[in-house]
Amino acid sequence: MFTTKIYIKQQNMQEFISNYQDIDKFLGYCKQCNNYNHKWSCPPLSFNPKTYLNKYKSIYLVAVQLNYTEDTINSLTTKEEISSFTRKTLRKTKNELATALLNLENDNTISLSSGGCSYCCKCSRDDNKPCKHPDKMRHSLDSFGIDLGKVTEDVFNIKLLWGLDKLPKYHVLIHALITNEIIPTKTIFDTINKNSV
Repeated sequence: MFTTKIYIKQQNMQEFISNYQDIDKFLGYCKQCNNYNHKWSCPPLSFNPKTYLNKYKSIYLVAVQLNYTEDTINSLTTKEEISSFTRKTLRKTKNELATALLNLENDNTISLSSGGCSYCCKCSRDDNKPCKHPDKMRHSLDSFGIDLGKVTEDVFNIKLLWGLDKLPKYHVLIHALITNEIIPTKTIFDTINKNSV
């Protein structure tokens, strides 16, 4: 059905913020998303998204590219099939990647997710209740006003593809570790591979 390729790049946090954060523009897009104010991982956040990132020296960007086989692309012929397949595939891969990165967290390192949290079928935020899984829920890179399209192209040399009438050749998930430590890239790769990503 698909193969995955993992890319990891480390960036200085101040340079990353300068190059890729545009809070007004990208949080404006967040307001148009169904997750806005409905998921704890998404805006509006209970803290300042700019000052939060400033506490960390580095960001390790982790891209997982899901490359679909021609048979898989050709077998999905309706928008409903494409949407269902995409949702299930990305959710499973996203949760595996999130779990792997949680294993690398410590007092100086925290992970960030790709898009809204998908651990629960319905987020407790809608009921004005605390997150049911604060040990697993992580904020999305989007919620910090990050231009993920530019990150994907500049840092990984991958163009984001969007499939409306046909499944694209690939999808890309971008997660991150923000840290005040040096984390060997091999450690990140090995941890991700142990989680079947």
